[in-house]
Amino acid sequence: MKIIIADDDQNLLAMLVPHLEHQGHAVTVAACGTDLFKKIKEVRAELIISDINMPGFDGVEIYCKARAMPEYAAAPFILWSGLETAKGAALAKADPKLRFLKKPFGLAALQKAIDEVTDLPFFGDYDSPSGKPGLKL
Repeated sequence: MKIIIADDDQNLLAMLVPHLEHQGHAVTVAACGTDLFKKIKEVRAELIISDINMPGFDGVEIYCKARAMPEYAAAPFILWSGLETAKGAALAKADPKLRFLKKPFGLAALQKAIDEVTDLPFFGDYDSPSGKPGLKL
C-alpha cells in the first residue's frame, strides 16, 4: 500500500517508516503540512497519516483539504497528536474512514487503526449507518 506520513518528529518517523516498509508498504515522508499537501497531489496515496500539530498546514487542515479533493474524498486517514486529542477524536467520530491516535501509541495501536480504515470488502455499502462497509447482494 502507498502511505504518506507527515510528522515533524524525526524520532517517530525513524521508528515507523522501517516498520511499515518491512510490512511491504511504500512510504513517503513529509516533514510539515505544506510538504504533505504537495506530496498528496503528486503521489496517489492509499493511506494518509498525519500529526495534527505541525508547521505549515496542521493535520486537521490537511485532512479537510484532502477530503475536498475527489481522489481523497473517502481515502483512509489517520491523525495523531499528543495535544489536540479532543479535536482529533471528534473528527474521527464523524468519519468512518478516519482514526485518531493519541501520542504516545504503540505499533499495535497503529496497526489496528490501519486495518480499520483500509479493510475494504469485495462489495460494500460505504454509507452504512454503522460506518462499517456491509455486504450488498
